[in-house]
Amino acid sequence: MTTDKLFFFPPPIVALLLIGAARSLDQIASWICLVPASSGGIVWVAAGLGLAASAAFQFHAIKTTALPMGTPTQLVTLGAYLWTRNPMYLGIVTALLGLAVMMGTLPYWLVPPVFFLIINRIHIPYEEAQLEAAFGPRYVRYKNAVQRWL
Repeated sequence: MTTDKLFFFPPPIVALLLIGAARSLDQIASWICLVPASSGGIVWVAAGLGLAASAAFQFHAIKTTALPMGTPTQLVTLGAYLWTRNPMYLGIVTALLGLAVMMGTLPYWLVPPVFFLIINRIHIPYEEAQLEAAFGPRYVRYKNAVQRWL
């Protein structure tokens, strides 16, 4: 399978599929409670979704694609992109952590690290190669100056 085929499921869909799997597993293993469920996780969910949405809005504002399999036309380096190269993914991971806090059970706590691994090992390397091909030394300088996650 080529890397292009791996993008059949964009990262938000990957997150939703993992949440669906957690929900199914939770029906079987809900008794495995790692921490008491807490409504405080809603703050994390809101913060994460807000970060992801604001980063996506930056792409829309300068008329470049936010789709991982799309062809980038502009390099976004402002806003959250000043301190992380992947604020959309960081936002999704943050929201998934909030969901885990809200639910408290093992299946939901497995979602953030699994999502992180998929994105960090498959999606991001592909995107970085695309950006380097499109923007050359400008992207390399940005990549060397700003962390992948935090």
